[in-house]
Amino acid sequence: MNKIEIGAVAKPQGIKGELKIKLFADDFNSVKKITEVEINSVLYKVESFKPFGAEEAILKLKGVDDRNFVETLRRCEVYADRSEISVPKGRYFISDVIGSKLYLDSGKEIGEIKDIINGNVDYYYVDTYEGKAVFPLIKELNAQIDIENKKVTVSAKKFTEVVLYEN
Repeated sequence: MNKIEIGAVAKPQGIKGELKIKLFADDFNSVKKITEVEINSVLYKVESFKPFGAEEAILKLKGVDDRNFVETLRRCEVYADRSEISVPKGRYFISDVIGSKLYLDSGKEIGEIKDIINGNVDYYYVDTYEGKAVFPLIKELNAQIDIENKKVTVSAKKFTEVVLYEN
């Protein structure tokens, strides 16, 4: 399985062994077709999977009917096969961007993207030649993300305004 983390078990849902999942995907539509998940290194077939609000979903695993067992999965990561996750054009997996080189549109190489924290605004953590740095990926950076060549290019002018360097 070429797995991608799609969420984490928040808690049991009801008494029939369903799990409430906090989704890490952009939206439920990108993960709605999954047929198997991996939780705690165990592969489960999906019996049903449905949205629950904007950032959650209800997952029913085949053969899991015990609320007490589901309770033991609380806070565990949920993985799905990458091939079953749909990614709209112009979007990408965070794991595909990590490891990319960061460049300014002036051509200067800044460093390597080490982590991305997803939220209302994604925060990119970079090992630069001047130390560790973080910046929000805001629209004004005019980011060009080239997954194939592992390269991210941003506006030099705006980057200098938003980047924070650690001491």
